[in-house]
This record gives sequence, structure tokens and C-alpha cells, in this order.
Amino acid sequence: MTERQPHPSPRLPRSHRRRRPRSRVTLILAAAFALVLALAQGAMGPASAGPPLPQPTSMVVSAYSDPAFIAERLGGAPAAAIPAVLAAQGDSFLVEVDLRAGTGGSLDAAYPSAQTVTFSASGPGTLSPSSATIPGGTTTAVFTVSYSAEANGVAITATVGNGKKAIRATSNTFDITRFLEFVEGDSAALRNGTAGADGAACTTVDRATPLCGIVILPRGASSHVALTLAECRTTDACLRGSLVTQMIANLTANGTNLYDRANPARMELVCDKTMCGRAGVNGFTALWSRTAFGALTPVPACSAKGVIDATLEYCTDYRASQRDNAGDLHLVVLFLDDVRGSI
Repeated sequence: MTERQPHPSPRLPRSHRRRRPRSRVTLILAAAFALVLALAQGAMGPASAGPPLPQPTSMVVSAYSDPAFIAERLGGAPAAAIPAVLAAQGDSFLVEVDLRAGTGGSLDAAYPSAQTVTFSASGPGTLSPSSATIPGGTTTAVFTVSYSAEANGVAITATVGNGKKAIRATSNTFDITRFLEFVEGDSAALRNGTAGADGAACTTVDRATPLCGIVILPRGASSHVALTLAECRTTDACLRGSLVTQMIANLTANGTNLYDRANPARMELVCDKTMCGRAGVNGFTALWSRTAFGALTPVPACSAKGVIDATLEYCTDYRASQRDNAGDLHLVVLFLDDVRGSI
């Protein structure tokens, strides 16, 4: 059945239509609403983003390795063994600039417009890049940089502005190593004595590289193993011209140590005959630290071959140490956790 449609009203010609007058009530209400809206806007004002941040009068500069990278490679490793900057010459790390104001730098601060920050670094190398841009309105900016040379005690100075209005600050000090090698925790190299801090199994030691460290982990590690080779710090009693090998890793599994005194980890310090060729094996003393920045101290001798004494955390196994056919010294140190070692 077809639904019946209402019959349309007849449409008047345009000349016969009359315009319906607008209601005065409608006009008055519209005017009143507009007035109320205008008053409300005047009372509230435009949307506010809060008071502007003060102009910077100081800054704090920090240098460190990317935390995500460290967590990925060295998750579970002792924090005391990981330096703020873990990088070899040419490797990337981060520089953070925090803008401050107020007494003692107690307030966040920002420039209203973008500003150029310039970087300089101590030591024999150069920092790249040497400048960057801090965006306007930013209180903290982080930049990726690299340093060109092996050096100890490097510090970065950041400067913004010129003349009397310039502000500057210097970062924490850090070391840049000659080599940085990451070895997977289950790598065969950790078991067969080819995991060298130079990335080449320490097959070449000479006047230019007089010391190198090989790490032997029979049970592997629960993370990557970071191996570095760097200059010995002037504050440590290394042989003149010697280098320092560092090993960082997670040496635990399910909360249990992978190594114990009867089954220790091992570092073989390979020393070139030009530096370690004047005495018998027992005439050399390894130097050791269990933290990234602790002073290197002499390593006591083990009482028995292949075993760490009950009262010690590490010891030199002179019975396993030897000279090779080239006359280079191989000094063996037994240990339980992360270390830095030299002669």
C-alpha cells in the first residue's frame, strides 16, 4: 500500500510573499547572550600557558653513554663497574645541557628563542660537533657527540652567548679508551682464550701497544662482555707506558654467581718484552680494581694453582703465568666479578 503524502500548500508568487518580522524577544536574547559572552571572555582572558620561565643564568653539563645502549648490552652488570662514558675514540656518547636560574641554580630556565651552544673539550682530541642548537623554550637539551682521541680525564665545556652575558659550565671528567670491544656472553671466544681487549685476541703486543688483556670465562656471561684497553692513569702505579684492560659484564645467573673461588674467571695480561722483559715472572705484580674509577692496587699471589684463596676476591696465579716464545710475559689473574687490570 502506498503511503499517502500530505498535499503541499499552494506556493504564492514571489511578489505576493510577505517577510515575517523577527521576534523582538529573539533579538533581545541574542544581544544579551553576546554581552554575557563578551564579559566572560574579558574576565577570563586568553588561555594561559603559565608564567614564562626565567632567563638562564647558569647551566649544568653532563657527559654519559646512552642508558638504553648500556641496558641492552650490559644489563645486570654492577653499576660501580660501568663508567659514565663507555666509549673508545670516535664512538658516540651524549652531552646534556640543563639550563638553570635562581640562587644556586634552583630553578628551571629557558631562552625564549633558539640559541647556539658551543663545545670544547680538554685533552689531545677534538669534540664533534663543536656546536649545536638549543631550541627556544627548552630547559634541557641532549646532544650526540664523539671525541677523536684516546685520553683520560676528558671534560667538556659548554658555552651559550657572548661577552658578559655568556654562561658556561664544564662536565664531569671521563676516559676515552683506545679500544672498546663487545663480545656476546655465549661466545666461544670467551672460553677458548681469544677474547682480547684489542678485538684481535691480543696477537700483537709491541712498543705501541705494550699490554693487552685476554678474558677467559669458562661459563660465559649473562650479558655482553665489554672489553676496553686504555691509557693507565697518572695516579696509578702502572709501569711506564702501560695500558689498562677493563672487563664489564653480568657474571650472575638467576641471582647466583657464575664463578667462585674453585672455578674462577681469568684475565691473562700479555705484556710486551720491551716493557716486561727484565725479570722473571714472579718479579711482576698485577694491579687491580673492581670499580670503574677505583685506584689500581697490587694483586696478591694465589696459594694454589687455579684457585682463589678463601680470604681473597682475586689473586695472581704465578704457577699458570709464563713467558711465550717471543719473550712476552703472560701474567694470569683469577677473579670473580668485573675488573680493571694492568701491570
